[in-house]
Amino acid sequence: MEHTTQQSSGRDEAVASGRGEEVASTATHATAALRALPVEVRLHRLEALVAASGALNRATGLDETLRAILDNVREQLACERATVFLHDLRTGKLHARQMIGSEHIEILLERGVGIAGYVAESGESVLVNDVQRDPRFDRATDLRTGFTTRTMLCVPLRHPEGATLGSLQAINSRAEKFDAADLAYLEAFGALAAVAVQREQLAQEAFRAKLISTELELAHAIQQRLLPPAGEIDLPAPYRAWGLSQPCFDVGGDAYDVVPLSDGSLAFWLADVSGKGFGAALLMTTLQTELRALVRERPDLAALARELNARVSRVAPVGTYATLFLGVVSARERSLRYVNAGHLLPVWWTPRGGDARAESAANGGASTASVERRAPNECDAGGTPVGLLPEATYEAGACDFAAGARLVVFSDGVTDAENTAGATYECGGVSASLADAARSSPADADPSSLGARLVADLDRFRAGAPAKDDTTLLVVGFG
Repeated sequence: MEHTTQQSSGRDEAVASGRGEEVASTATHATAALRALPVEVRLHRLEALVAASGALNRATGLDETLRAILDNVREQLACERATVFLHDLRTGKLHARQMIGSEHIEILLERGVGIAGYVAESGESVLVNDVQRDPRFDRATDLRTGFTTRTMLCVPLRHPEGATLGSLQAINSRAEKFDAADLAYLEAFGALAAVAVQREQLAQEAFRAKLISTELELAHAIQQRLLPPAGEIDLPAPYRAWGLSQPCFDVGGDAYDVVPLSDGSLAFWLADVSGKGFGAALLMTTLQTELRALVRERPDLAALARELNARVSRVAPVGTYATLFLGVVSARERSLRYVNAGHLLPVWWTPRGGDARAESAANGGASTASVERRAPNECDAGGTPVGLLPEATYEAGACDFAAGARLVVFSDGVTDAENTAGATYECGGVSASLADAARSSPADADPSSLGARLVADLDRFRAGAPAKDDTTLLVVGFG
């Protein structure tokens, strides 16, 4: 078996080295090899390289560029065939993208199979003048087509960062053998082919980025249609509600809604899916759809939560879950039934007149309204986050809901919001904002005023700091 040349110095010329400076070293190698050629041959080969470089700039696509390169390779190296093999990212195999010297033959090689596969895998350039005796040679294509491969040059197509993109192959020299100058010349063409492949990949990435941007805009529009319009929510009297959801990215994992029920009560919820982006948005869509159906079918909130958890567990990836605060308020009974599935406890804004359970206001009682964080046993009944444990059970809680009271529910994007100093808003920030509203607002402050106040105070706190999570707020009450 002949391998590159019989001399070690010839082998040094045959095997490419230096991944980090591939283009520069290849050019130097090719120039040195060309100097050993007759002047006329040298000029022809340099002209061919210039022509191929021009084709790279004029071509409208990768295939056109590769065909121009292969035309020059076959002419200048006086070979029967030339082929460009590229890695297929979908299958991980090596496929013949373009060839010249025969009709296109479908060639698909496993990683490392054949000389082309070996070169693409190892990144080494190879010169073989007795292919049939080379153990790396894969005879499958010759057997399938009746062609006989005798001599071969094969060089890697390499990304500037070092990864191989494929290989460039020249077969059967009409002079019966290739030499080191031929190999160096093919390496120069390999560098041009690699640039063409990289340019095509960049164009594809730009197209995908544009497509993703368009899809994100569509996904954002669809997701917003699954939520109530931001601001005051249109509801039958005496109920009143205000809501807002701001995704951290184009789409988010927070959901909220308010649904009047046939018995005259009002169902509402706020859910916060773990994570952000597309995955969280998909689970949010499932939650929103399931909840809208279940709140009308299941008056028992504990049973509703169990069913919701089972449905979400069937579709959510392991480790993905959603916290949820689900409530049903009755203006007639002045009561709240709820399930808290691992969610943050809500905060109450309560008119002081007539509410025996309201705590003293933060300002020492000077206002006619107060802010209250209910005792834990009034708002923490429930269970684990939805989707976390498939067999989880839930407990429903209940408490009074006074006319004129407002319940504020929020996601952890509110409490975890950071300012430029790295401080977090916490639940204390929500309570402080409502306390300020209590000092300056009438006893029957509407949810819209409270919601706008909450957002304004939150935005003032986090001004200049990037958002790290979805931000959602819901204010509910009646009277």
